[in-house]
Amino acid sequence: MMRRFVRTLLAALVLLAGVGVALPAAATVHRLPDDLKRPVRVHVSFRLLNIMKVQETVGELSAVIELRQTWADPSLKFDGVKAGRQRLDFAGDDAKAKLSEIWTPALLIENQIGNAQSVTSSISIYADGRIQLIQQVEGNFRFAKDVSAFPFDTQRIPFALVPQYHPADEALLVVDDGDRALSTLSHELTVTDWTPKTLSFRAESFYGWNARPFARLSAEVDLSRNWPRYVLRIFVPFLAVLSVSMFILWGAVKEPPNITYSALLALSALGFTFESSFPGSMSSSSPIALMISIGYFYLIVTLLVDLLMNSQSFPLRQVFPHLAIETRRVVRHLLPALFLIICGCVILRSLG
Repeated sequence: MMRRFVRTLLAALVLLAGVGVALPAAATVHRLPDDLKRPVRVHVSFRLLNIMKVQETVGELSAVIELRQTWADPSLKFDGVKAGRQRLDFAGDDAKAKLSEIWTPALLIENQIGNAQSVTSSISIYADGRIQLIQQVEGNFRFAKDVSAFPFDTQRIPFALVPQYHPADEALLVVDDGDRALSTLSHELTVTDWTPKTLSFRAESFYGWNARPFARLSAEVDLSRNWPRYVLRIFVPFLAVLSVSMFILWGAVKEPPNITYSALLALSALGFTFESSFPGSMSSSSPIALMISIGYFYLIVTLLVDLLMNSQSFPLRQVFPHLAIETRRVVRHLLPALFLIICGCVILRSLG
């Protein structure tokens, strides 16, 4: 009985010793080396390589990005003459093994959804102690959607980078002119409805663990919707419904009220179709929502004008028999022109 107790006690001590050794070993990877000058200045550049899918209605996209991080670590200096090279390169499994041995900023992408689908790393260590870490990340990211200008909208996609373990007095994220020159946007994307326009960086601070200030660097990409691709899906049906007004104004129909009410119902159905296909496009003050609202008013005004022109109570009809005919000739051009001008102003305001 005593022997069993001693064996159990020894096994427990060995297990605790193993845990006690493993934890500090893992923690040392994230602990700043003593010979590093605080705060460590980590230069960051950003490249957008591809976008596979954009779900603007829920504020999510799938993309492949590349992060380039550069900093100096004097403890990793080596004699380039003896080594026969001025740089040591590691990729694939060798890079993973090296990253587990040295200190890195351990950047976290705050708006990433879940784990990355794939991460490819390569690291270069220069003789003077400079470290360059390049990581390609494929994953899903969250952004704040804004469809108020649909279908002429531009979505701003942030990639918020934060050092996970180090406050601002230990690690700072820096972007200079050289880093901006290395930061690029690829225009050959898998997704076809969007085009990347601009790339900008925004630095800020926030309070994290133990109320200590942390540095955050956001690489913000502006994606512009390719609105000409929506002409057949949105504007052609919209204009087809409103073309009813031309038949009414030019006297080509016998029962204007019936065809007007049918056009109003079709316009309403078109609005519901847009909202179901592009949620939020009609519930906000988007250009297409405003144009459909103006379309209701335009159809009603067209019907009222036609009824007034054909009514026997038209003002001054008895004195000027041809006044109604001449008024119709003017109105049949004036009303459609005013409607098109107003819609054009709505579109130009959104594009501006």
